[in-house]
Amino acid sequence: MKTNKLIRILILSIILISCSKDDDDSVTPPNASSFSSISELRESLKPDPYVVTVDPTDNFTVDGPDGVQINCGPDSVLDASGQPVTENVEVSLNEYLTTDQMILANAPTTSSGQLLVTGGSFDLKIGEDADEYSLAPWNCNCSFSVQTDPGSYLNQMQLFTGNVVADNNGGETVDWEVNNNVEGGMGADGLFNTWGIDVGLSNCDVLFNMAGANGTQFEATISGVSDYSDDVSIWLVIDDFPSVVMLTTVNSTPALETYQESIPMGLNGTLIGIHIDEDDYLKFGSLPIEVMGDDSFNIDVDFGTEEDLVALIQSLTN
Repeated sequence: MKTNKLIRILILSIILISCSKDDDDSVTPPNASSFSSISELRESLKPDPYVVTVDPTDNFTVDGPDGVQINCGPDSVLDASGQPVTENVEVSLNEYLTTDQMILANAPTTSSGQLLVTGGSFDLKIGEDADEYSLAPWNCNCSFSVQTDPGSYLNQMQLFTGNVVADNNGGETVDWEVNNNVEGGMGADGLFNTWGIDVGLSNCDVLFNMAGANGTQFEATISGVSDYSDDVSIWLVIDDFPSVVMLTTVNSTPALETYQESIPMGLNGTLIGIHIDEDDYLKFGSLPIEVMGDDSFNIDVDFGTEEDLVALIQSLTN
């Protein structure tokens, strides 16, 4: 009897020790947001649009909460066949007037790899389908106060149109090209006012003048990352003028790199590295840099929440 009792006690002790060991070996999840991909993170970061319903047969105005104003005359909204729309439609407006808003919207300020000095941008949509409606030529204008500081470039600002293109992660980014089919520009009061806008992405920009600066490039890596073709994003926030760059070219290092001769020597800025790890956790970090020519930079990243990432972006761009 005593032997059986001792055996039962021994078995119970082994079970308790095993359970205790399992508890000790359990891994506490990191304090980090979880995303299946960089693309999912980007969609989550995008701000909600300002939406209003308008009567397109009459004059209408859309006043964005951040200061972008869209004014249109009667019969300005056209359907896919080019005919004026007679029923009420929903107009959606996203305003990206500061560089942090541009990063969150995944809308870098570059044109065919060249740096832009930006005064702000916006995205205008009508209806649920992006190709469903357009605006009649010269019937609508945009007006907004330039909130970023474009310095001596102020009077050279033009309207650029954004084209959505694929990036290295299978997602999308924006490339800007000057729109010569509009009229207007910067006023003495710092108000950008242009007629001839259409639906889609529009930006108040000027190409950065590389005169007197030797163009170079650089590459950037993220600690612990070996594959830059997926779930990685690196941004450059420029300190010297309002502009943000997303690095999209994967080289043989491997690393993400800027375009050749696109970066002026001596440029100051901060890199933001973002990574979704193999367990779908968000990691990010930042690194202040000065570009001296064909540099290689490495960004240390750590776990964090989406709210922490937004706070970091806002702290570096305001």
